[in-house]
Amino acid sequence: MQVFYCLLLFVSLALCQQSNNPPFKIAITAENSTVVAGTDVSIKVSLTNTSDHDVYGGIMYERGNLASIFRFEVRDEHGKLVPKRTYPHPELGFPGSVEFSNISRGETWTQNQEVSALYDMRKPGKYTIQVWKRDPDYDIKSNIVTITVTPNGKVPARKSG
Repeated sequence: MQVFYCLLLFVSLALCQQSNNPPFKIAITAENSTVVAGTDVSIKVSLTNTSDHDVYGGIMYERGNLASIFRFEVRDEHGKLVPKRTYPHPELGFPGSVEFSNISRGETWTQNQEVSALYDMRKPGKYTIQVWKRDPDYDIKSNIVTITVTPNGKVPARKSG
């Protein structure tokens, strides 16, 4: 009987130690970490399928070409959540689109996302952006990028080199 319980314990431990990795990895980058107030703020989102199988799904695109599979967290320099933008006549909506795609295992899907279309980043200051993707078993989070919004006409000169 002890052998049975030892075997059961061993199998349980082996099952518990199976890969507990999320099926996706998200990485974000900003092409321009400094922008002038009032201009668009876009980030590049790369979603990598880290699972052992292909994933097929639909993505709805909203204002600013934002993919509905992502949640964006935008904070100001004081750590407060940045409010979403409001638009006149929201009842008219935004003519979005739907795309169905397959992300093969190991494949990375990359797309620009215009975050400022949804979040009010028009005031000068520093903003941090993080992207989430909800999965039935995981909340998958990206790295955090910082964007500096400068007053109109005050973008620092780029370094050459």
